[in-house]
Amino acid sequence: MRTLLLFGFIGFYSLLAAQTMQVLPYLQRATPNGIFVLWETDQGEESTLEWGATTDLGNTTTGNTTATTASTRMHEVQLTGLERFTTYYYRVKTGSAVSEIFSFKTPPFASDHESFRLLAMSDMQRDGNQPDKYREVIQDGVIPYLNDHFSETLTEELALIMIPGDLVENGNVYSQWKDHFFTPAQPLLSRIPVYPVPGNHENNSNSFFQYFNLPDNGSAGSEEHWWYHDYGNLRIVGLDSNGPYTTQEQLDWLADVLATTCDNEEIDFVFAQLHHPHLSELWLPGESDFTGEVIQRLEDFTTSCGKPSIHFFGHTHGYSRGQSGDHKHLWVNVATAGGAIDHWGDY
Repeated sequence: MRTLLLFGFIGFYSLLAAQTMQVLPYLQRATPNGIFVLWETDQGEESTLEWGATTDLGNTTTGNTTATTASTRMHEVQLTGLERFTTYYYRVKTGSAVSEIFSFKTPPFASDHESFRLLAMSDMQRDGNQPDKYREVIQDGVIPYLNDHFSETLTEELALIMIPGDLVENGNVYSQWKDHFFTPAQPLLSRIPVYPVPGNHENNSNSFFQYFNLPDNGSAGSEEHWWYHDYGNLRIVGLDSNGPYTTQEQLDWLADVLATTCDNEEIDFVFAQLHHPHLSELWLPGESDFTGEVIQRLEDFTTSCGKPSIHFFGHTHGYSRGQSGDHKHLWVNVATAGGAIDHWGDY
């Protein structure tokens, strides 16, 4: 009888246990008329998003819940029917776990001719010698800079975040995603949509693809490894420079996307991102011939179409920028946002 009572008590307690948010809400795939909101809890099946044009909210949309490899719960809600270039407020709810109210702003149409800012950064995997560096970059660097130079309304001053890889030190260590990547950047990610591509440190992990809802317009079977997404008159192209994905299939897909972009009068710029450099001033063993093939296609696109392009990358932990000699194509290394800087002469 005691055993039966004990198990009955445990079962009753589990029903009453409160849900806890592991990862606070963050934003993905913003369009002029919609957006995806994701968050993670330790348990609970409810995926409720309350939202509206004011902090009174007033609307409720529900979404999907899936189990993670760590037996937590990922929640995803898609909002549709929104107005372009408009600020909305929202909070998420899973049982007793309720977030504070955050805001986001939908993108404009290309025809609106709106200017906007974006943030590109990479290689924020934790440096054991400087474990707080990524939080410092975001909370003591990016946010105060925008507040001091423009305004204190982040959603008005920053449109999107691009991350060309190495978000964590080891993508197969589940705790690193919450503790090392999401928590330090939460003040940004809850308001500004983020678009990452995998670096070598992600280890092609399931966690990367569980956490991010990326565009599904890549090649069949590799949709979230390479993709494109538009914001106003900008086309963002995400690429995977990790083996075994450095394939002719990906290069052919890129060539097709650039060809259609050339004919698209609404797109004026192409910003591509991938992890590995083609030529590195600091770390030659990290260079990639595949990235060189990508650059050639971007250069050809820019020359034939007259539309400037950039490729953002990391892997080498030392910011640098340059331009192709005969093309309006820029090379920008946006590492490192996590410390462990590569210095001249180290390699």
